[in-house]
Amino acid sequence: MIGINIYMKNFYPTYLYVKTHNITGLKYFGKTTGDPFKYRGSGKRWLAHIKKNGYNVTTEVLGYFENEIECTKAALNFSKINQIVESTDWANMIDENGVDGGAIPRKYFSMTEETKKKLSNSLTGKPAWNKGITNPTSGNRLPRTSEQKLKISNSLKGRKRSAESISKTANALRGRKRPEVGEKLKGRKKSPETIQKMKLAQQNKPPVSEDTKEKISKARKNQIFTEATKKKLSGKVIVVDKNGNIKKIPKEEYYSQTGDKSDWEYVAHNSSIGKLRLNKQLTSLV
Repeated sequence: MIGINIYMKNFYPTYLYVKTHNITGLKYFGKTTGDPFKYRGSGKRWLAHIKKNGYNVTTEVLGYFENEIECTKAALNFSKINQIVESTDWANMIDENGVDGGAIPRKYFSMTEETKKKLSNSLTGKPAWNKGITNPTSGNRLPRTSEQKLKISNSLKGRKRSAESISKTANALRGRKRPEVGEKLKGRKKSPETIQKMKLAQQNKPPVSEDTKEKISKARKNQIFTEATKKKLSGKVIVVDKNGNIKKIPKEEYYSQTGDKSDWEYVAHNSSIGKLRLNKQLTSLV
């Protein structure tokens, strides 16, 4: 019967490493999903060697992989080039493929500051995995193809998030400030194409249902304004009523309106709906 490791069905971020015994010089090439400096290896010949001669080794990290295909390719290439099975310099009994064997994988693990420093030093001077690659995706160093994007889009269509999921996202984002985004957007002007798209989107916007209007109305009634907000809302605003007449009304009255803006009694005079009402009024006077 062929044994199946049920824990290796999924690929986890993996380190490829080389361990060299400081006394005997014997080397071992392996992989781990945990801390490569704490992990001792799993090869039978290697474990027997360190049991006999002590665990006095130097660990060199060759790379960190989030993609299974690339990890396997790199591991097999290194195995063949260095002849880790044929050479007596190595303790490996089979070629390493970066996937098989090992303990139960852990996707996350905590590392000590000392371990982080060792890992940083081992990777210093080596090119970053995403160097020269544009738009890589998480867990995949290559950009998604149009076909992949379409498949993802189709799989997410009609999918509704639970109230608990929405609440978690809202709590995580509440109060978040991103000044760097504001700095990037400062002074940026929308292109004529973008403006046209926004206009069309507004025109094609479906009407608000009576149920939605009722919900907005209830939410507005229970809304509590701070003193700072009340101060901002104080004063008057220039509006256009449904008949196309320009008036000045209190801000509180203006902001108390609910439902779709096209149904409001008063709209801002410089808004698209306000201008439309004014144009109709001028047309009727001609």
